[in-house]
Amino acid sequence: MNLKADLLVIGGGMAGLVAGTVASESGLTTLLLRKGQSATANSSGAIDVIGYVPDVLEPFSSPEEGLLAIVALYPLHPYAIVGYGDDVTSEETSAAIIGRVREAIMWLKEHLGGTIASVTGEFDTNMHLITIIGTTKPTCLAQMTMCPGDLEDREDSVLLFAGITGCSEFNPSAAAKTYIEDRMALDGPPHKVGHCMFQVTPFGKSFNISSIEIARHLDREGSIEALAEQLKVQVKRIGATHVALPPVLGIRNAIANKSKLEKLIGATVFELLGFPPSVPGLRLQQALEGVFIKAGGKMLVGHEAISHVRTKQRVAAVIARGPLREIRVDAKAIILATGKYIGGGIAGDEKGLRETVFDIMTVTDDYHSSRDIVPSRSTNRLSINPTGQPIQACGVGIDSQFRPVREDGLEWAENLFAAGAVLAGYNYSVEKSGLGVALTSGYSAAKNAIDFLREVKQVE
Repeated sequence: MNLKADLLVIGGGMAGLVAGTVASESGLTTLLLRKGQSATANSSGAIDVIGYVPDVLEPFSSPEEGLLAIVALYPLHPYAIVGYGDDVTSEETSAAIIGRVREAIMWLKEHLGGTIASVTGEFDTNMHLITIIGTTKPTCLAQMTMCPGDLEDREDSVLLFAGITGCSEFNPSAAAKTYIEDRMALDGPPHKVGHCMFQVTPFGKSFNISSIEIARHLDREGSIEALAEQLKVQVKRIGATHVALPPVLGIRNAIANKSKLEKLIGATVFELLGFPPSVPGLRLQQALEGVFIKAGGKMLVGHEAISHVRTKQRVAAVIARGPLREIRVDAKAIILATGKYIGGGIAGDEKGLRETVFDIMTVTDDYHSSRDIVPSRSTNRLSINPTGQPIQACGVGIDSQFRPVREDGLEWAENLFAAGAVLAGYNYSVEKSGLGVALTSGYSAAKNAIDFLREVKQVE
C-alpha cells in the first residue's frame, strides 16, 4: 500500500504533533506515524521551558533568564540553534532565540485554549508548582487544574494535602512535611499545612487504585459530589483555603470538575505535579492530537517506521510496518520526532548508540560520535546527580535548519528535519526543559520544512 504526503512526521509526541499542526495549518498535506504511546502522555503535563543550569540549585525566575544563560554555556543546545544565522551579532542571536521560544509558547497556549488541557502562565515568569512529594518545580505553562491560585500570596492561606486511600502514588503526610519545611525556610505563606485521606472506589474497590482509574471515575456523574462530602469535613476541620490533590481530577472533565469541587467545598482546589504515568500528561497528549486533526492532519497509530528509500540528497519514501501490513509513504519532506530511549528513537547496546529509523550518526554530550561508545561510559556512578546523566544528552546532531548532520557536518538529507528528544545537546531531566525543547524544535523544524518546500516548488 502506498500513501503520499507533502510532509511526513515520524513520532506523535509534543514535537511531532506541534510540527504536524504547524505544517497542516500552512496548507501542507501532513501524515503522522506513531507506533505507540508517546513520552508526552507520561509527562507531568506542565510545559517547562528552562528551569535550571546543570549543577546549579537556584532556579531561573523566568524562561528568558534561563535561555540567555543556557545558550551562553551550551552553544550547541537546541535552543541556541534556533538563533543561528549568517552574519548576526550575539545580541541578534539572543533576540532571535527568545523571540522564537516566546512565539512557540504563545502558539501552544492559544491552540490548547478550550481543550481538556487548557493552560495558564506567561513567558515572562516561571511558576513554581508543587509536586506530589512536596517540593516545587519551575515551569512556564501549567494546565488550569494545576494552578494553586493565591496560595503563596495570601497571608491567611491554609493548605490541605488530600490523599486517597488505596492509592500508593501519593503520601499526603510526607508531602505536607516537606512543603512546610520549605515554606518555613522562606518565611512565606502558607504558615499552616495539614493532610488527610479520603476514599474513592472505582469498580467498588478501595485498594491498589491507580491515578488513571480514579480520574476516569471522577469523570462519572455524581462522583465529584461524593468527593466533596468527604473533603468538606476536612476543609472545615483545619480551616483550609486551598486543597492539593494528586493529579486525578478527570481526563475529559477535569476543568469542570475542579470548578464544581471548589464551589461545593468553599476552597481553591488544584492538582499536584505527579510522576509517570500522568493523568495531566494524558490530557495534554489527547488535546494535542485533537488540535492536529482539527488542523487537517492525518494520523496512523500503530505504525512504526522501519526503513527508507533515498534518492541522491533526499529521502524519497519511508516504509512503515503496521499490525497487518507494510506501507510506503512518499513524502516531499520528513520530520524525525521519534524521541530518545522511551520513544525508541535512539537505541543502545554493548556496541554503542544508534538512531533507529535512518541510522543517522549519534553524538555524545560533547559531540563525539557515540556509535562505538558503550552506553555505560556515558553514565555517572550516582543515579541522582546534579549534573545529570551524560547519556541523556546524546542524540542526533543538527544544523541551523534542524536537519540531521553527517560526520562531516553536512546535512544527512536536504529534506529531512529533526525535533524533540531525539536531538543531542541538552539534558532535559536536570534542565527541566523537556517539553519546552520539544515544542520549540517541533515548531522550528516545521517552519524550516515549509520554507524548504516553498523553495523547491519555485525551483521546479
